Amino acid sequence: MKTYRNAERTRQWIRRAFTELMAEKREIEKITVTELCARADISKTTFYYHYEDIYAVAEKFENELIDRLSASLSGFAENGQSAVENLECCTRETIAYLKAHETEYRIAMRASSTQLFAEKLKKILAKKMAENLRGIFGDVAPDRWQVQVCFVTSACVDVVAEYYRGGLPVPFDTVTDVLLEALRKLCA
Repeated sequence: MKTYRNAERTRQWIRRAFTELMAEKREIEKITVTELCARADISKTTFYYHYEDIYAVAEKFENELIDRLSASLSGFAENGQSAVENLECCTRETIAYLKAHETEYRIAMRASSTQLFAEKLKKILAKKMAENLRGIFGDVAPDRWQVQVCFVTSACVDVVAEYYRGGLPVPFDTVTDVLLEALRKLCA
């Protein structure tokens, strides 16, 4: 299916209006379609041609962020390091990416009131971290393995999500340092 430039431009206007309103209002429930349309300078008919509601805009926004993070991580090369070094390097790269795109991820965390965005992040990171963790923790039963991967990825994502939501009044660099220190201790 061919994407027309006008349709793509309209979706960009909607996305920009959505991110501006989320930055201002900080909660998706406070944004109306009428307000978003006024900000994007489009009609409601045009909005509904592209999206079902505000939550569909948020989901599209989140999916774009997840796809970009996934693409960023797919370029990660292990370079013959130990499993611990690979895990630390991958974690550092992921956190650097999240820091570079902090505004967008902060908006996504606030827009997703049901924690769906955090769960999407956990799935991506679990997939990426799985082999490194296997190299660190060795051969374990599959059920124990799933718990270990879930524990590490959930801890990391939940800490970053809490930071994005404003629950950790420390600089992002402190979050990075503490997460890496905890991972090193866990892997020792």
